[in-house]
Amino acid sequence: MSYSENWNGYVAIKEQSAKGAQASGAGGLLLWTSGGQGGQLTKQAIQSQIVRHDAQQLRGRHGSRRTAGTYASEVAIGRADPVLEALMRSAWSTADLAITQADMTSVTTGANTIVAAAGSWITKGLRVGDVIRATGLPDAANNGKNLRIVGLTALTITVAETLVVNAVADTTFSIVRPGRVIINGAAGALARKYFTIEEHEYDLDASEVYTDCRWSRLMLRMSADGLLECEYGWTGTGQLDVVDAAAAPHFTNPTDPTNVSLAASEAVLRLGSGDELDLTSFDFTMDLQPAAPATVNPTGLAPDVFLGTVQASMNLTLLRKDMQALADLSDETVLSLHLLASENETSPADFFSLVVPNFTLGSVAKSALTKAGGARTVTIGVPAELVGKDTRGGAFDLTTVKMQVSNAA
Repeated sequence: MSYSENWNGYVAIKEQSAKGAQASGAGGLLLWTSGGQGGQLTKQAIQSQIVRHDAQQLRGRHGSRRTAGTYASEVAIGRADPVLEALMRSAWSTADLAITQADMTSVTTGANTIVAAAGSWITKGLRVGDVIRATGLPDAANNGKNLRIVGLTALTITVAETLVVNAVADTTFSIVRPGRVIINGAAGALARKYFTIEEHEYDLDASEVYTDCRWSRLMLRMSADGLLECEYGWTGTGQLDVVDAAAAPHFTNPTDPTNVSLAASEAVLRLGSGDELDLTSFDFTMDLQPAAPATVNPTGLAPDVFLGTVQASMNLTLLRKDMQALADLSDETVLSLHLLASENETSPADFFSLVVPNFTLGSVAKSALTKAGGARTVTIGVPAELVGKDTRGGAFDLTTVKMQVSNAA
Protein backbone atom coordinates (compact mmCIF):
# COMPACT_ATOMS: atom_id res chain seq x y z
CA MET A 1 0.00 0.00 0.00
CA SER A 2 1.31 3.47 -0.93
CA TYR A 3 0.47 6.44 1.23
CA SER A 4 0.17 9.88 -0.30
CA GLU A 5 2.98 12.28 0.64
CA ASN A 6 2.34 15.96 1.28
CA TRP A 7 4.22 17.26 -1.76
CA ASN A 8 3.72 14.55 -4.37
CA GLY A 9 0.85 15.88 -6.44
CA TYR A 10 -0.43 18.87 -8.36
CA VAL A 11 -3.48 20.89 -9.35
CA ALA A 12 -4.26 21.39 -13.05
CA ILE A 13 -7.05 23.44 -14.61
CA LYS A 14 -8.61 23.83 -18.04
CA GLU A 15 -11.49 25.96 -19.27
CA GLN A 16 -14.50 24.04 -20.56
CA SER A 17 -16.20 24.76 -23.87
CA ALA A 18 -19.52 25.03 -22.02
CA LYS A 19 -21.27 24.05 -18.80
CA GLY A 20 -21.62 20.27 -18.68
CA ALA A 21 -18.74 19.71 -21.14
CA GLN A 22 -15.92 18.32 -19.00
CA ALA A 23 -12.51 19.42 -20.29
CA SER A 24 -9.83 16.77 -20.88
CA GLY A 25 -6.71 16.00 -22.88
CA ALA A 26 -3.99 18.56 -23.59
CA GLY A 27 -4.11 22.31 -23.05
CA GLY A 28 -4.39 22.34 -19.26
CA LEU A 29 -2.38 24.58 -16.94
CA LEU A 30 -0.65 23.61 -13.71
CA LEU A 31 -1.83 25.86 -10.90
CA TRP A 32 1.02 25.92 -8.41
CA THR A 33 -0.21 26.00 -4.83
CA SER A 34 1.29 26.75 -1.44
CA GLY A 35 -1.56 25.39 0.66
CA GLY A 36 -5.31 25.76 0.97
CA GLN A 37 -7.96 23.13 1.59
CA GLY A 38 -8.15 22.10 -2.07
CA GLY A 39 -11.33 20.73 -3.59
CA GLN A 40 -13.95 19.37 -1.23
CA LEU A 41 -17.16 17.40 -1.74
CA THR A 42 -19.91 17.99 0.80
CA LYS A 43 -23.35 16.42 0.99
CA GLN A 44 -26.31 17.75 2.90
CA ALA A 45 -27.30 15.54 5.82
CA ILE A 46 -31.09 15.14 6.09
CA GLN A 47 -32.34 14.23 9.52
CA SER A 48 -35.39 12.04 9.93
CA GLN A 49 -38.13 13.47 12.16
CA ILE A 50 -39.56 10.05 13.03
CA VAL A 51 -40.08 9.62 16.78
CA ARG A 52 -39.10 6.13 17.94
CA HIS A 53 -40.51 4.57 21.09
CA ASP A 54 -37.02 3.38 22.15
CA ALA A 55 -35.57 6.93 22.29
CA GLN A 56 -33.22 6.24 19.38
CA GLN A 57 -32.95 7.90 16.03
CA LEU A 58 -33.84 6.62 12.58
CA ARG A 59 -30.83 7.01 10.29
CA GLY A 60 -31.14 10.00 8.01
CA ARG A 61 -30.26 10.32 4.33
CA HIS A 62 -27.96 12.23 2.01
CA GLY A 63 -29.35 15.28 0.22
CA SER A 64 -27.83 17.63 -2.32
CA ARG A 65 -24.10 17.57 -3.05
CA ARG A 66 -21.76 20.50 -3.50
CA THR A 67 -18.14 21.06 -4.46
CA ALA A 68 -15.87 24.00 -3.63
CA GLY A 69 -12.17 24.60 -3.31
CA THR A 70 -9.53 27.07 -2.20
CA TYR A 71 -5.87 27.18 -3.26
CA ALA A 72 -3.18 29.34 -1.72
CA SER A 73 -0.45 30.39 -4.13
CA GLU A 74 1.95 33.19 -5.04
CA VAL A 75 1.59 35.76 -7.81
CA ALA A 76 3.83 35.34 -10.86
CA ILE A 77 3.68 36.56 -14.44
CA GLY A 78 1.46 34.21 -16.47
CA ARG A 79 0.86 31.78 -13.62
CA ALA A 80 -2.92 32.15 -13.37
CA ASP A 81 -4.13 34.37 -16.22
CA PRO A 82 -7.17 32.15 -17.05
CA VAL A 83 -8.29 32.30 -13.41
CA LEU A 84 -8.06 36.10 -13.32
CA GLU A 85 -9.99 36.34 -16.58
CA ALA A 86 -12.77 34.15 -15.19
CA LEU A 87 -12.94 36.18 -11.97
CA MET A 88 -13.23 39.44 -13.91
CA ARG A 89 -15.98 37.89 -16.11
CA SER A 90 -14.42 39.57 -19.12
CA ALA A 91 -11.56 38.99 -21.60
CA TRP A 92 -7.96 40.12 -21.70
CA SER A 93 -7.23 42.77 -24.29
CA THR A 94 -4.95 42.03 -27.21
CA ALA A 95 -1.27 42.42 -26.38
CA ASP A 96 1.00 45.43 -26.70
CA LEU A 97 -1.07 48.46 -27.66
CA ALA A 98 1.38 50.68 -29.57
CA ILE A 99 1.04 54.41 -30.39
CA THR A 100 3.55 56.23 -32.61
CA GLN A 101 4.14 59.58 -34.31
CA ALA A 102 1.79 58.42 -37.05
CA ASP A 103 -0.99 58.75 -34.47
CA MET A 104 0.14 61.79 -32.44
CA THR A 105 2.57 63.70 -34.78
CA SER A 106 5.20 64.46 -32.10
CA VAL A 107 5.73 64.56 -28.34
CA THR A 108 7.64 66.58 -25.78
CA THR A 109 8.40 65.52 -22.21
CA GLY A 110 7.94 67.35 -18.95
CA ALA A 111 8.96 66.32 -15.45
CA ASN A 112 5.96 63.96 -15.27
CA THR A 113 4.27 64.41 -18.64
CA ILE A 114 4.36 63.23 -22.22
CA VAL A 115 2.61 65.85 -24.36
CA ALA A 116 1.47 65.17 -27.91
CA ALA A 117 1.12 67.77 -30.66
CA ALA A 118 -2.07 66.29 -32.14
CA GLY A 119 -4.41 63.31 -31.93
CA SER A 120 -5.80 61.76 -28.74
CA TRP A 121 -4.21 59.29 -26.31
CA ILE A 122 -7.70 58.43 -25.08
CA THR A 123 -9.03 57.68 -28.56
CA LYS A 124 -6.00 55.44 -29.18
CA GLY A 125 -6.93 53.37 -26.12
CA LEU A 126 -4.92 54.56 -23.11
CA ARG A 127 -6.59 54.99 -19.71
CA VAL A 128 -5.64 56.15 -16.24
CA GLY A 129 -4.08 53.24 -14.36
CA ASP A 130 -2.37 51.76 -17.42
CA VAL A 131 1.33 50.98 -17.30
CA ILE A 132 3.19 52.15 -20.41
CA ARG A 133 6.73 52.16 -21.82
CA ALA A 134 8.36 54.66 -24.15
CA THR A 135 10.94 53.99 -26.84
CA GLY A 136 12.62 56.30 -29.30
CA LEU A 137 12.59 59.38 -27.04
CA PRO A 138 15.81 61.45 -27.30
CA ASP A 139 16.68 61.06 -23.61
CA ALA A 140 17.68 57.45 -22.86
CA ALA A 141 16.52 57.70 -19.24
CA ASN A 142 12.94 58.15 -20.43
CA ASN A 143 12.95 54.96 -22.49
CA GLY A 144 12.40 51.34 -21.51
CA LYS A 145 10.90 51.87 -18.06
CA ASN A 146 7.48 51.13 -16.61
CA LEU A 147 5.43 54.32 -16.28
CA ARG A 148 2.12 54.49 -14.38
CA ILE A 149 -0.51 56.78 -15.89
CA VAL A 150 -2.03 58.91 -13.09
CA GLY A 151 -3.66 61.55 -15.29
CA LEU A 152 -4.77 61.63 -18.92
CA THR A 153 -6.23 64.11 -21.39
CA ALA A 154 -6.42 63.94 -25.16
CA LEU A 155 -2.89 65.36 -25.55
CA THR A 156 -1.18 64.86 -22.16
CA ILE A 157 -0.13 61.73 -20.32
CA THR A 158 0.78 62.35 -16.67
CA VAL A 159 2.84 59.63 -15.01
CA ALA A 160 3.87 58.92 -11.43
CA GLU A 161 7.53 58.53 -12.38
CA THR A 162 9.96 61.41 -12.93
CA LEU A 163 11.10 62.02 -16.52
CA VAL A 164 13.93 63.98 -18.10
CA VAL A 165 12.48 67.27 -19.37
CA ASN A 166 12.87 67.84 -23.12
CA ALA A 167 10.85 70.53 -24.88
CA VAL A 168 12.12 69.60 -28.34
CA ALA A 169 9.46 67.87 -30.40
CA ASP A 170 10.28 64.21 -31.05
CA THR A 171 8.86 62.43 -34.10
CA THR A 172 10.47 59.00 -33.72
CA PHE A 173 8.80 57.86 -30.53
CA SER A 174 6.63 54.87 -29.60
CA ILE A 175 4.39 54.62 -26.54
CA VAL A 176 3.45 51.02 -25.78
CA ARG A 177 1.03 49.62 -23.22
CA PRO A 178 2.79 46.26 -22.78
CA GLY A 179 0.98 42.99 -22.27
CA ARG A 180 -2.74 42.83 -21.71
CA VAL A 181 -5.39 44.67 -19.68
CA ILE A 182 -8.65 43.40 -18.25
CA ILE A 183 -11.53 45.25 -16.62
CA ASN A 184 -14.80 43.98 -15.17
CA GLY A 185 -17.29 42.81 -17.78
CA ALA A 186 -19.81 45.25 -19.23
CA ALA A 187 -23.58 45.04 -18.81
CA GLY A 188 -25.08 42.25 -20.88
CA ALA A 189 -21.66 40.81 -21.73
CA LEU A 190 -20.49 39.11 -18.54
CA ALA A 191 -18.54 36.01 -19.49
CA ARG A 192 -19.64 32.73 -17.84
CA LYS A 193 -16.56 30.51 -17.75
CA TYR A 194 -16.58 26.96 -16.40
CA PHE A 195 -13.48 24.94 -15.54
CA THR A 196 -12.53 21.35 -14.99
CA ILE A 197 -10.07 21.06 -12.11
CA GLU A 198 -7.88 18.02 -11.48
CA GLU A 199 -6.07 17.28 -8.23
CA HIS A 200 -3.66 14.46 -9.03
CA GLU A 201 -1.70 12.40 -6.46
CA TYR A 202 1.25 10.44 -7.85
CA ASP A 203 1.55 8.04 -4.91
CA LEU A 204 -2.06 6.90 -5.32
CA ASP A 205 -2.01 7.03 -9.12
CA ALA A 206 -5.39 8.72 -8.79
CA SER A 207 -7.10 12.06 -9.29
CA GLU A 208 -10.09 14.01 -8.06
CA VAL A 209 -11.68 15.67 -11.10
CA TYR A 210 -14.17 18.46 -10.47
CA THR A 211 -16.37 19.66 -13.35
CA ASP A 212 -18.47 22.82 -13.89
CA CYS A 213 -16.42 24.95 -11.49
CA ARG A 214 -16.61 28.75 -11.51
CA TRP A 215 -13.86 30.88 -9.98
CA SER A 216 -15.52 33.06 -7.37
CA ARG A 217 -12.93 34.56 -5.01
CA LEU A 218 -9.50 36.19 -5.18
CA MET A 219 -7.35 37.39 -2.31
CA LEU A 220 -3.96 39.11 -2.60
CA ARG A 221 -1.66 39.74 0.37
CA MET A 222 1.77 41.23 0.82
CA SER A 223 3.91 42.26 3.74
CA ALA A 224 7.45 43.50 4.24
CA ASP A 225 10.09 40.86 3.40
CA GLY A 226 7.44 38.61 1.89
CA LEU A 227 6.22 37.39 -1.46
CA LEU A 228 3.02 38.55 -3.08
CA GLU A 229 0.68 35.83 -1.85
CA CYS A 230 -2.70 35.00 -3.30
CA GLU A 231 -5.67 32.72 -2.80
CA TYR A 232 -8.09 31.48 -5.44
CA GLY A 233 -11.53 30.12 -4.61
CA TRP A 234 -14.04 28.25 -6.77
CA THR A 235 -17.54 26.86 -6.45
CA GLY A 236 -18.93 23.89 -8.36
CA THR A 237 -22.26 22.21 -8.99
CA GLY A 238 -21.22 19.11 -7.05
CA GLN A 239 -19.87 16.95 -9.86
CA LEU A 240 -16.81 14.94 -8.80
CA ASP A 241 -15.17 12.00 -10.55
CA VAL A 242 -12.58 9.85 -8.79
CA VAL A 243 -10.17 8.67 -11.49
CA ASP A 244 -7.50 6.05 -10.86
CA ALA A 245 -5.15 3.56 -12.52
CA ALA A 246 -4.97 3.83 -16.32
CA ALA A 247 -7.30 6.86 -16.48
CA ALA A 248 -5.12 9.06 -14.24
CA PRO A 249 -3.93 11.72 -14.64
CA HIS A 250 -6.96 13.22 -16.35
CA PHE A 251 -5.13 15.99 -18.26
CA THR A 252 -2.29 15.29 -20.67
CA ASN A 253 0.95 17.17 -19.93
CA PRO A 254 -0.52 20.40 -18.53
CA THR A 255 1.66 23.47 -19.06
CA ASP A 256 4.13 24.15 -16.26
CA PRO A 257 4.59 27.90 -15.53
CA THR A 258 8.22 28.91 -15.09
CA ASN A 259 8.22 32.52 -13.83
CA VAL A 260 9.42 33.29 -10.31
CA SER A 261 7.05 34.60 -7.64
CA LEU A 262 6.83 38.37 -7.22
CA ALA A 263 8.23 39.91 -4.03
CA ALA A 264 6.99 42.85 -1.99
CA SER A 265 10.47 44.36 -2.22
CA GLU A 266 9.90 44.97 -5.95
CA ALA A 267 6.35 46.32 -5.51
CA VAL A 268 5.09 49.86 -5.13
CA LEU A 269 1.60 50.87 -3.98
CA ARG A 270 0.06 54.23 -4.80
CA LEU A 271 -2.83 55.44 -2.63
CA GLY A 272 -4.55 58.56 -3.87
CA SER A 273 -1.95 61.00 -5.17
CA GLY A 274 1.24 59.50 -3.74
CA ASP A 275 3.28 56.31 -3.40
CA GLU A 276 3.17 54.74 0.04
CA LEU A 277 6.77 54.02 1.02
CA ASP A 278 5.89 53.26 4.64
CA LEU A 279 3.56 50.32 3.93
CA THR A 280 3.97 47.27 6.16
CA SER A 281 1.11 45.11 4.87
CA PHE A 282 -1.69 45.10 2.31
CA ASP A 283 -4.51 42.76 1.36
CA PHE A 284 -7.18 42.85 -1.33
CA THR A 285 -10.21 40.61 -1.66
CA MET A 286 -12.64 40.24 -4.54
CA ASP A 287 -15.66 38.08 -3.74
CA LEU A 288 -18.28 37.25 -6.36
CA GLN A 289 -20.78 35.81 -3.84
CA PRO A 290 -21.30 32.37 -5.42
CA ALA A 291 -24.50 30.38 -4.93
CA ALA A 292 -25.26 26.82 -6.03
CA PRO A 293 -28.93 26.30 -5.13
CA ALA A 294 -30.48 22.98 -4.19
CA THR A 295 -33.28 21.65 -6.38
CA VAL A 296 -35.32 18.46 -6.34
CA ASN A 297 -33.46 16.21 -8.78
CA PRO A 298 -32.04 12.66 -8.65
CA THR A 299 -28.39 13.71 -9.18
CA GLY A 300 -28.17 16.00 -6.17
CA LEU A 301 -26.21 18.47 -8.33
CA ALA A 302 -26.96 22.17 -8.46
CA PRO A 303 -28.37 23.25 -11.83
CA ASP A 304 -25.66 25.93 -12.09
CA VAL A 305 -23.30 28.14 -10.11
CA PHE A 306 -24.63 31.70 -9.92
CA LEU A 307 -22.34 34.64 -9.18
CA GLY A 308 -23.31 37.96 -7.64
CA THR A 309 -21.96 41.49 -7.96
CA VAL A 310 -18.28 42.30 -7.48
CA GLN A 311 -17.49 42.85 -3.81
CA ALA A 312 -13.98 44.31 -3.44
CA SER A 313 -12.39 45.19 -0.10
CA MET A 314 -8.92 46.14 1.15
CA ASN A 315 -6.81 46.68 4.25
CA LEU A 316 -3.54 48.59 4.52
CA THR A 317 -1.18 49.07 7.46
CA LEU A 318 1.38 51.88 7.32
CA LEU A 319 3.84 53.61 9.60
CA ARG A 320 2.05 56.61 11.11
CA LYS A 321 3.60 59.81 9.73
CA ASP A 322 0.61 62.16 9.47
CA MET A 323 -3.16 62.28 9.93
CA GLN A 324 -4.09 62.32 6.25
CA ALA A 325 -5.97 59.01 6.43
CA LEU A 326 -8.11 60.30 9.28
CA ALA A 327 -8.85 63.48 7.31
CA ASP A 328 -9.78 61.39 4.25
CA LEU A 329 -12.14 59.30 6.37
CA SER A 330 -13.73 62.38 7.91
CA ASP A 331 -14.15 64.14 4.56
CA GLU A 332 -15.29 61.03 2.61
CA THR A 333 -12.47 61.64 0.14
CA VAL A 334 -12.74 59.56 -3.02
CA LEU A 335 -9.48 57.67 -3.55
CA SER A 336 -7.84 55.23 -5.95
CA LEU A 337 -5.22 52.53 -5.43
CA HIS A 338 -2.58 51.18 -7.83
CA LEU A 339 -0.37 48.21 -6.96
CA LEU A 340 2.53 47.53 -9.35
CA ALA A 341 4.54 44.37 -8.61
CA SER A 342 7.57 43.75 -10.80
CA GLU A 343 10.07 40.98 -11.39
CA ASN A 344 13.65 41.51 -10.20
CA GLU A 345 15.22 42.22 -13.58
CA THR A 346 16.65 45.08 -15.59
CA SER A 347 14.22 47.62 -17.00
CA PRO A 348 11.71 47.28 -18.39
CA ALA A 349 10.73 44.64 -15.80
CA ASP A 350 7.81 42.28 -16.29
CA PHE A 351 4.96 43.16 -13.96
CA PHE A 352 1.51 42.56 -12.55
CA SER A 353 -0.68 45.62 -11.99
CA LEU A 354 -3.86 45.98 -9.91
CA VAL A 355 -5.98 49.15 -9.89
CA VAL A 356 -9.00 49.90 -7.68
CA PRO A 357 -10.12 53.32 -8.97
CA ASN A 358 -13.10 54.39 -6.87
CA PHE A 359 -13.49 53.99 -3.11
CA THR A 360 -13.62 55.81 0.21
CA LEU A 361 -12.17 54.76 3.53
CA GLY A 362 -14.27 52.87 6.05
CA SER A 363 -12.01 52.88 9.11
CA VAL A 364 -8.73 54.30 10.36
CA ALA A 365 -7.21 52.74 13.49
CA LYS A 366 -3.91 53.85 15.05
CA SER A 367 -1.79 51.54 17.16
CA ALA A 368 -1.60 52.10 20.90
CA LEU A 369 1.05 54.13 22.68
CA THR A 370 3.55 51.81 24.31
CA LYS A 371 6.82 51.89 26.25
CA ALA A 372 8.48 49.53 23.76
CA GLY A 373 10.64 50.83 20.95
CA GLY A 374 9.17 51.03 17.48
CA ALA A 375 6.97 53.10 15.20
CA ARG A 376 3.26 53.63 15.60
CA THR A 377 1.14 52.33 12.75
CA VAL A 378 -2.21 53.14 11.23
CA THR A 379 -4.48 50.48 9.74
CA ILE A 380 -6.87 51.57 7.01
CA GLY A 381 -9.96 49.51 6.22
CA VAL A 382 -11.90 49.73 2.96
CA PRO A 383 -15.07 47.58 3.17
CA ALA A 384 -16.86 46.32 0.09
CA GLU A 385 -19.75 48.71 0.72
CA LEU A 386 -17.46 51.66 -0.05
CA VAL A 387 -15.90 50.33 -3.27
CA GLY A 388 -17.74 50.93 -6.52
CA LYS A 389 -17.52 51.12 -10.27
CA ASP A 390 -15.67 54.11 -11.70
CA THR A 391 -18.33 55.91 -13.75
CA ARG A 392 -16.29 58.90 -14.94
CA GLY A 393 -15.70 57.51 -18.45
CA GLY A 394 -13.40 59.15 -20.97
CA ALA A 395 -9.87 58.70 -19.59
CA PHE A 396 -11.14 56.28 -16.93
CA ASP A 397 -12.16 52.65 -17.38
CA LEU A 398 -15.75 51.84 -16.43
CA THR A 399 -14.76 49.22 -13.87
CA THR A 400 -14.44 48.35 -10.19
CA VAL A 401 -11.09 46.60 -10.65
CA LYS A 402 -8.49 46.69 -13.43
CA MET A 403 -5.55 44.34 -13.93
CA GLN A 404 -2.64 44.42 -16.35
CA VAL A 405 -0.02 41.75 -16.99
CA SER A 406 3.10 42.35 -19.05
CA ASN A 407 3.10 38.97 -20.77
CA ALA A 408 1.56 38.71 -24.22
CA ALA A 409 -0.21 35.40 -23.54
